[in-house]
Amino acid sequence: MKSKEHVSTLSAPLLQNTIRNQQQPRQRSRYEPVVVYQLAEHVKANGVDLEQAEGPWRADARELSRPGRNSLHNIPVVTNEQTEVMVDTAEHAADVAGLLNWCGVHELEPIPELAPTV
Repeated sequence: MKSKEHVSTLSAPLLQNTIRNQQQPRQRSRYEPVVVYQLAEHVKANGVDLEQAEGPWRADARELSRPGRNSLHNIPVVTNEQTEVMVDTAEHAADVAGLLNWCGVHELEPIPELAPTV
């Protein structure tokens, strides 16, 4: 199984990029941290109970003023009370929160636009 540090170095940048995309989308599309979902599944398959991981992250839901996609009344999110990451299901919210807590990621800030060096 991958170490907590290894999972952290993989998941944190992906979620930071997801936050940036959710805050300033370039087009009307959804950005989901699918790779982070897969990392959480991998960690759970190796016996880690992500629900028991302690830390600042928790699953929550943001209420919508009117029904959204698929007539949903809320959007599942992962939050540490300072940062929010939207996800597609409440189960994924619980998994991502547990993964962040398990691997010791306490803060996520959106990363600036990445540009290749010439």
